[in-house]
Amino acid sequence: MPPGTGWFQIALVNFLVAAIIGVLLRFAFIAEIPGFHFRKFMYAHSHVAMLGWLFQGFFAVLLPYLFSGSIPTHIHRLFWFSQITVLGMLIAFPVVGYTSWAIVFAAAHVVVSYGFVYVIWRALGQRRYDFLLGVLFIRAALMLMVLSTLSLLAIGPIMASGLRDHEIFYWAVQWFLHFQFNGWFLFMALGLWFVQLESEGIALPVTRIRTFFWWLLGSTPLTFALAIAWSNPDRIVFAVNSFGILVQTIALVLFIRFLLQSGIQLTDWTPWSKRLLRIALISFLGKLCIQALVIFPAVAEMAYTLRNYVIGFIHLITLGSLTMLLISLALRNGIIPRVNRVGAVGLLLLILGFCGSEFLLFLQGTMFWLTFGFLPAYHELLFGISVLIPLGIVVFLIGMMSTRHAGTSGSLS
Repeated sequence: MPPGTGWFQIALVNFLVAAIIGVLLRFAFIAEIPGFHFRKFMYAHSHVAMLGWLFQGFFAVLLPYLFSGSIPTHIHRLFWFSQITVLGMLIAFPVVGYTSWAIVFAAAHVVVSYGFVYVIWRALGQRRYDFLLGVLFIRAALMLMVLSTLSLLAIGPIMASGLRDHEIFYWAVQWFLHFQFNGWFLFMALGLWFVQLESEGIALPVTRIRTFFWWLLGSTPLTFALAIAWSNPDRIVFAVNSFGILVQTIALVLFIRFLLQSGIQLTDWTPWSKRLLRIALISFLGKLCIQALVIFPAVAEMAYTLRNYVIGFIHLITLGSLTMLLISLALRNGIIPRVNRVGAVGLLLLILGFCGSEFLLFLQGTMFWLTFGFLPAYHELLFGISVLIPLGIVVFLIGMMSTRHAGTSGSLS
């Protein structure tokens, strides 16, 4: 098995746990759950999804490119430390919320993440000529991850100062989320994809992709302005965001030109790895296109005031772009065995749950925007379609285990 296989399996279990909590959050709008504190469980859901699934999944997929043999012991230790902090947050957040020992576990994960940055940065240096573009994006991702965590280090002093309900606390949280989703996650995903293409010897237009990289990187700090616009709807704030979106739109055009003109042939990719990659790329383009619309202040105001749009946009990134890419690359490199019939059913359920919930979230947001009110049985429909996500993960995991035990007989690629 390739290095990182065990890590990826544990990350998938974390994904399942986060998905189950997400379904409970949806059910809480239908019926009361005794002892269920919505905000506390929401913290658990987001942290396990981001740090237990995406964070660990990214490094698990990256490892086979960096190490041909066994993973160094000190990196294994970092992984297990990170898993301990994730379990700690999973228990702590539902009990105490964003206070006391939950913050301790979150802070401990920040320290562990710095350890990952150090060891991965050094390992990338040894492969920088093999993965010229991939290393460029991944190193930017690591720097953006560190940048995102600076706000977490400020949250403790902010709360100790009695500013929990002040806008500065919200800005600190949004700083973390913005540079995670639009920085660390985004650049890491692109970096992994370019590493894979370079590892297959595919000729890439280096100058054109570097130009895309700098435009995208330049837009990242500027578009943070939208995150604080709700509490500071100043013209200057909207102007900065609009300029950032303009810069990002140029990056979008460059990326689309690259896709249309590259002529990349994924000949050795299995059918399922190709399907998931297409969904990931479509979701990524959808993310950039949606953000391009908020160049207009009226649309920007709608984007940050309608919660349905916010949740739908976040899930478009996490489930559509990142999750599909991670599973695609894991399949491509043998971290996940070839998909049998059971695994294929699991992936179909996961995709249906993602697409269905996105459709309902954006439809309901649009109905609110047009003052049409609630979609009939909206919460029941959203809960029902969301159940397909953890169900799909469970079925997919069962398919993985059966493939491990039975070989590749009856595989569907």
